[in-house]
Amino acid sequence: MSVSLRLERNSPAALYQQIADQFKDQISNNRLPAGARLPTIRRLANDLGVTRVTVQNAYDELRADGWIEATTGRGTFVSERVNSRATLRSASQPVTPDAVISDMLQINEIVGLRSLASASPDPHLFPADEFWGVLAELRDDAATMAMYGASQGAPALRVALADLLRERAVDAAPDEILVTAGVTQGLALVTQALCRPGDVVLVEQPTYVGFLHTLKAQGVHAVAVPLDEEGPQVDALERLAAQHRPRYFYTIPTFQNPTGVTQSPARRRALLAVALRYGFLVVEDDLYACVAYDQSPPPPLFAEDNSASVVYLSSFSKSLMPGLRIGYMVAPAPLHSKLLSLRRAHDLCSPTLLQYALARFLAGGGLKKHLRRVLPLYRERRDAYLAAMQHHMPAGVEWTRPSGGYCSWITLPQRRAFSSLYQMAIQHGWVFTPGDVFLADPSAHYHLRICFGNQSPTVIRSGVEVLSRLIRTGLNETDRTHSETGDWAPLV
Repeated sequence: MSVSLRLERNSPAALYQQIADQFKDQISNNRLPAGARLPTIRRLANDLGVTRVTVQNAYDELRADGWIEATTGRGTFVSERVNSRATLRSASQPVTPDAVISDMLQINEIVGLRSLASASPDPHLFPADEFWGVLAELRDDAATMAMYGASQGAPALRVALADLLRERAVDAAPDEILVTAGVTQGLALVTQALCRPGDVVLVEQPTYVGFLHTLKAQGVHAVAVPLDEEGPQVDALERLAAQHRPRYFYTIPTFQNPTGVTQSPARRRALLAVALRYGFLVVEDDLYACVAYDQSPPPPLFAEDNSASVVYLSSFSKSLMPGLRIGYMVAPAPLHSKLLSLRRAHDLCSPTLLQYALARFLAGGGLKKHLRRVLPLYRERRDAYLAAMQHHMPAGVEWTRPSGGYCSWITLPQRRAFSSLYQMAIQHGWVFTPGDVFLADPSAHYHLRICFGNQSPTVIRSGVEVLSRLIRTGLNETDRTHSETGDWAPLV
């Protein structure tokens, strides 16, 4: 089968990576179907003018990720495992938060799909050698690592976390910190501690899909506070606080998920004033603050709060590695005790070995070193995404321009034409996250979230090009059938 590849010799991406990425594109888009034969290493090297080692490295990556299979004496073929179109729950079912979360957790295991859906770091950039070295250093303490730990968290880790928090202007003693299984568990604990079924929690619109799923699972009602380019709209927050008397307000002030928006200083002050005036807590998710591209992130709300109105949560899922499942929180004293009791009831404690390994990694400056290395790479990916959007997207499409994190929020000018866009993208071998699952209240317009953190610039550009083509097709169909073309406005 004929294969057409194009290499950019001046690109910062390695030539072997460009070859592998373009093969993945062609497999995803079904231009190379399952069973198709790939060129021999010798032939492809000659055609592209590269060394055989370059092609071998590309084929090795494709083989390791399950995209291709090699049989001695027969050649190299696209893997028969490429069957992305039928494996995602929401490809043929209604798109719900639960279905989309399920999809995002299994996408990386599906051969033939390229994902712009998950707000996660690139696993190939994890500091594997450094972290493995820390684990090896703990070998002599194996007996301690094999035992249950404190429900509040390993003392060594809480000391390291207190040092880390001081760099975010959060003054918390080790005894005030509670280690959790990520931010998601922290949010579940806070909701269980503060709410009963039927209670109201205020949320940004749009907001983190996992949190909406948590509220629904606990029978708590989410009421939406509109978000704009400066953060939650304070007038709406105050009106809804007076109307509903919420148990708390959940917010991601810095590099918000799914929009990438960062609250302005004025909004932060006003938000805290409303919380104090109406007597509700603010639950602050500071998960993305370390992933800043253009300037240092602003201090968290917790650092500006003088009335014990803020519960602070964060984790290492976005700055280091999601698989650690280690987060942490700081809450006012009476709530802290209740949260600790609930933590014991939920799962007793976090894994002791990983806590001590993370403590040593943090104390040795491992996180700072890691961020210095990867942030320029993530910034390059953010820039590639924004440039591709500017170049490919048709008129009428709006998107946010994040200065940190991995998320951008896209708003399309008509709704009806894009009701099947998620499924159409899957058919073309690409996955993004449909916007409906981030909304507590329905929207008249269609939105989607694009995440650029765990793909190379080449893949990001290719994905945006495919998505733009699908959107343009939808717009053209709308024009032909004279569907609704009324005024519209993005959520942010």
